[in-house]
Amino acid sequence: MNRFDFPDAEACAAALADALGAAVVETLDKKARATLALSGGRSPEKVLPLLAAKPIDWARVDVTLVDDRRVAIDDSASNAGLVKRCFLDQGATGARFVPLWQGDVDLEHALAAADRRLANFLPADVAYLGMGPDGHIASLFPAENPERFERDGFAVISSEAPSAPHGRISLTFLELIKISKLFLHVTGAAKIEAFERARSNPPTPRLPVSLLIDARPDLTLFVCE
Repeated sequence: MNRFDFPDAEACAAALADALGAAVVETLDKKARATLALSGGRSPEKVLPLLAAKPIDWARVDVTLVDDRRVAIDDSASNAGLVKRCFLDQGATGARFVPLWQGDVDLEHALAAADRRLANFLPADVAYLGMGPDGHIASLFPAENPERFERDGFAVISSEAPSAPHGRISLTFLELIKISKLFLHVTGAAKIEAFERARSNPPTPRLPVSLLIDARPDLTLFVCE
């Protein structure tokens, strides 16, 4: 595992944006197009505008999400909306955005439609992942059984946050670990403590990030108190 620690959020965000940008450029040096999977939340609000400003041929990049809430894009809780505001509208205007959620009232239909949309873009080449203080990654929340993180070979699943008002849609664990270059952003004492606990103990679905650490020892970690 490659780990980089920073004294403040701004320095961490700048370094992570540099690393993500370099990974996208490296992919484009080898392939005609690259797929970049992004996260929502407060930390990405600092990182994504910096990444969007990089001198990258964004017209050759397909952008999706590792997870989203099942809400309209103009809802303040939408990760798609955050990516539009903080990334696509901040310089990455040429990128092609492939959403996970498009507001279908029938959940099974929506999941099937998401799988079809993503079929030509997965596995992603580069992903920016966050982590919750409970150890969740994407929208894979603590569970008793790792089978909860999969869906019969499909790329996406539905999930419910334990104490949040909106249902979620997420890449499966198997889809996450297929991604070529994984970058994990861990901010704040509670999340750092959860990460250290995950790293120091056997992997368990009760702490989903521990499964990621176990499956992907090449994970790149950016840490800020």
